[in-house]
Amino acid sequence: MWAARGARRRAVHGRGRRRAPWVRSRRRSYTDAPMRRSHLIAIAGASGAGKTTLAHHLADALEVGPAAVIPMDAYYRDHPEYDLAKRAAANYDSPDSIDVTLLRRQLDLLRAGRPAERPVYDFRTHRRTEATISLRPLPFLLLEGLLALHWPAIRGMADTRVYIEIDQATALARRIARDRRERGRDEASVHRQWRATVWPGYLRWIAPSARFAHMTVDGAAPLEACVAAAIDQVRASSPAPAPATSAARSRSKTRAN
Repeated sequence: MWAARGARRRAVHGRGRRRAPWVRSRRRSYTDAPMRRSHLIAIAGASGAGKTTLAHHLADALEVGPAAVIPMDAYYRDHPEYDLAKRAAANYDSPDSIDVTLLRRQLDLLRAGRPAERPVYDFRTHRRTEATISLRPLPFLLLEGLLALHWPAIRGMADTRVYIEIDQATALARRIARDRRERGRDEASVHRQWRATVWPGYLRWIAPSARFAHMTVDGAAPLEACVAAAIDQVRASSPAPAPATSAARSRSKTRAN
């Protein structure tokens, strides 16, 4: 089972960072190479499947060039006209909750070699903040989110499409742990939201999008194996120089669609 996302991310991306054992110690330089169109990797799956964890570890393992992780959660629509209670009760698992027009516009900018300023979403207030985060058109862009494979316009941009399978019990346990740790919620409220919108939304919109994936990984499998399998898929779908291969890697459960 994968470790908590925050802890994993800090271990790999935090201050005084250490490299994951399956990643080589040296990256190739892109400073003297012409910029290619960014290779977009879309990662979808249920809440709690491990999308963020896989995206950040995969970004670190893609050694032919730097990568940026783009969380689809940042593009939730802002509703300043609603009070907090109404915003908290909204359905955040519906495609209507995402500002897909803004997301598509910013992906277009990045893939055209231009920077973009993505929004920052506060899950405690259910509002966008005034801050933004600068995105650069790096060689690899990783879009991770529930609905990353839902819209034809978005998935059509993706050079590599990954879907993460997970059982409901594991996904719910991870969701409870994350929301209590990062979003100040109690377990009862997470259960209510899960029954009301999260799992119904998964069955209606997210699970059907699995058929559009180039590959499926098991979200309960060892993380190293999932990263290795995803790198193999990126290599297969990329005309650019292939990501470095790890020295020794076990295979995860994969399925080519």
